Amino acid sequence: MDEEEVERKQEKTARIVYIVLAVVITVTMVVSVISAVNRRKHGSVKEPVTDNTDAQTTEVTKSGTASLPHIPKHDITEEEAVVPDVTEDEEQTKAPEVTEKTEPTAAEHVYVVPVNGYVIKDYTMDMPVYSVTMNDYRAHNGTDIAASVGDPVYAFTDGVISKIYYDPMMGQTIEIDHGDGLRSVYQNLQITLPDRVEVGTAVSAGDVIAAVGETSLIECAEVSHLHFSITKDGGYEAPADYIGSINITEE
Repeated sequence: MDEEEVERKQEKTARIVYIVLAVVITVTMVVSVISAVNRRKHGSVKEPVTDNTDAQTTEVTKSGTASLPHIPKHDITEEEAVVPDVTEDEEQTKAPEVTEKTEPTAAEHVYVVPVNGYVIKDYTMDMPVYSVTMNDYRAHNGTDIAASVGDPVYAFTDGVISKIYYDPMMGQTIEIDHGDGLRSVYQNLQITLPDRVEVGTAVSAGDVIAAVGETSLIECAEVSHLHFSITKDGGYEAPADYIGSINITEE
């Protein structure tokens, strides 16, 4: 067999192979198209159309926003409805009644100046004042009211005598408890006291409890006077807050 005959056989074989491949490809494409048509025609399931008014699913509007699902309205029967009894007076809304509370008022206290005289040294705890006896400046926890030795000293308001003692620096001393943490202190008194004045004695405003003396060691260079002070819950307070201002004058 010559070379030309061999070449013709090879070309013939190649054409047969190409034809077979073309037929296979064509058949495959036809089968695919037919299958797709059949699936579309027979394989899809049509969804039932329901009434939009009873739909429970969320619908999407043309604007792209979701609308709320429709919820069927439940009609309440007369048996299910509960209607409270309301009187005509209760039909109008009114604010709750508020009873006005009145705070109990404390008993009115009567305050009197504990001795007749004039102030020679006033209460000052913030600004030191000069002490003639001690020759220095110091705080003064009370009010010194000048009076003659033997002048009567009065309880400045109602209370009970709580202490009677001799202070080494301030001399003969009487303390009166007036309640609610209020106390009054009387110093530089005479040693001898009225018979009825003792611890536990109840006194009223203006009762005589002692007499002006000269028993205070650290105020002995001053003129005779009553050293009067007031404490509230253990702290000193200005007597003028209770008995008012007494003009500082000298005879």
